[in-house]
Amino acid sequence: MSVFISRDSFARTEILRETVSGHIDGCSWCGNFVFKNERTGLGKLFAYMVEHDTGRREPITGLFCSIGCMRTYNL
Repeated sequence: MSVFISRDSFARTEILRETVSGHIDGCSWCGNFVFKNERTGLGKLFAYMVEHDTGRREPITGLFCSIGCMRTYNL
């Protein structure tokens, strides 16, 4: 299930995110996790995507711990 993050009215796009579980590697930018299970060593990260008004979704490369890391990584 996707969660709405922000909308750019001029570009007519929205940024959405989905939670992805079961990763050993951390955030693509800083290396952190949203949540990490110490027993298994697996963590949760967010996958971001851009959705256009036409309904087409474009995934943003990488998995991130926050919207700030995603924006910094993709500038």
